[in-house]
Amino acid sequence: MLNLNGQVLDLSPRISFPVSSISINDVSDNPSKLVYIERNSIASSYIPSTFGLPELSNHNLNASYKHDSLIHFFNVSGLFQELYTYSNFGYSICYKTFDKFTPSLTFNYNYLSIKDYNNFGNLTFDIGGILELNPDFNFGFAITNILNSSFEGNNDIKKQKALFGFEYKMYKNFKFQIGTEIRIENSSGVILSFIKEFEDLGILALSYSTEPQMVQFNLNMDMIDDFFLIYEMNYHNVLGVTNSFGVGYSFD
Repeated sequence: MLNLNGQVLDLSPRISFPVSSISINDVSDNPSKLVYIERNSIASSYIPSTFGLPELSNHNLNASYKHDSLIHFFNVSGLFQELYTYSNFGYSICYKTFDKFTPSLTFNYNYLSIKDYNNFGNLTFDIGGILELNPDFNFGFAITNILNSSFEGNNDIKKQKALFGFEYKMYKNFKFQIGTEIRIENSSGVILSFIKEFEDLGILALSYSTEPQMVQFNLNMDMIDDFFLIYEMNYHNVLGVTNSFGVGYSFD
């Protein structure tokens, strides 16, 4: 029987930001980070070739919308190939009412279709939160698939994962993050990130992960008429380079 081990479909590993992030593209791992996005946004990104393999191209579309004390986030992503299709449909809600703490909850529907074999689907739930310890020091966490949902028996496509981290604002518009990504039943690693905001230009970040060993560069560049460009380059010590390109629009 075909083995549906989850690591096979972890086709575009990336370094997560435990606390704040640079764009709407970086909030799916912890939607509580939506609290830092000041305007409603919609963005689309594309990975033309994962680890040099065009067969592993990835499409992503997401949007955020603020309504009173709630922030909503919608995400659609997937790999669409002749032999298989793997897609994810996500909805997150972020609650901004508490003074120092922002929690979030995510619902994901995951779908896998393998040609001449079978179709699978499952529903997973993630939780996350951001705690402001003081104006310059924040703590963030996220736990994915808290109910340990799987597609079929013990063949779990979406592995459980926990993300914890601290962020310190070293000086104006410059932040440092340190965190850990704990993968249940798999290896875990330490994450280091430096995030710099440039007035009227955008935000860039440089990150390093110990397991797997990766270096990542992120850029969110402001354009005219409320448009912005997104670029991400991820270097894996064994698998090489993966590039991601995107464009987005902010509105009130």
